Amino acid sequence: MLLCRLCGNAGKFVKAHIIPEAFFRVLREGGATPLLVTGTPNQFPKRSPIGVYDEGILCDACEPKFDRFDHYGVETLLVRLDELFQPISHQGEIIAYQSAGVDQKLLMQFLLATMWRASVSTHLFYRRVNLGPFEAIARRAILEPEEPVPESFNAVLSRWTIEEQHQQSAGGLMDPFRERWDGVNAYRFYFGHVVAYIKADRQNFVGPLRHLALQNGPSVTMATRSFDKSSDFAAMMHTAKRSHDNLTRARAARAIPESRVPSDGKTP
Repeated sequence: MLLCRLCGNAGKFVKAHIIPEAFFRVLREGGATPLLVTGTPNQFPKRSPIGVYDEGILCDACEPKFDRFDHYGVETLLVRLDELFQPISHQGEIIAYQSAGVDQKLLMQFLLATMWRASVSTHLFYRRVNLGPFEAIARRAILEPEEPVPESFNAVLSRWTIEEQHQQSAGGLMDPFRERWDGVNAYRFYFGHVVAYIKADRQNFVGPLRHLALQNGPSVTMATRSFDKSSDFAAMMHTAKRSHDNLTRARAARAIPESRVPSDGKTP
């Protein structure tokens, strides 16, 4: 029997988005249909007009518990991003964006809720997110939103600076993955032009990351990163090429006419 991952009860399940649909919806501007692209062998691009969802994690009674988190995340990181975050320049170059008008706890709750849903999801897109013992801690934090966000969770945000020819590529959402920053475990999630490095570790961020962390300061600061020179852009291009090669090989295999296949099943 399928049980809701949040409340533990059986019920009517919903198509629960892990990353809110709005972050995929912007990819449909101009009539394009977003594709899920992976370099995994034998996996090919799939049309995904409403993004990535999972029908086996949340019941219809629990799905609304995420509405406040998701609405604030979309408003802050997408709809009102340019309004809320002002550029900080040094010697004529934008080095960061900063805002003093963001509800830092609520934004952190959005990031935590996203990471938890990714961890409990069985969708291939989220295969590299596994919170282990922190999964139960995150679940409890979602169920008790009036309590402080546990110190095991924090986040650092960055924002792309993008050359015009790569604007469309930067709007894509790569699958999240785990990495380590000075020995601290964090998961990298993509929200359009914003990247979140969400900590799931009893250790705190150290060095500059500690000062930039969402729960550590009076304001929210996003460091800038050049998309065109980043490893993320290179990874996107590499993944897209592998996916294209997978599809090309599959099409070539299907293109062999049946009349050319001998009765012994061997191709000539």
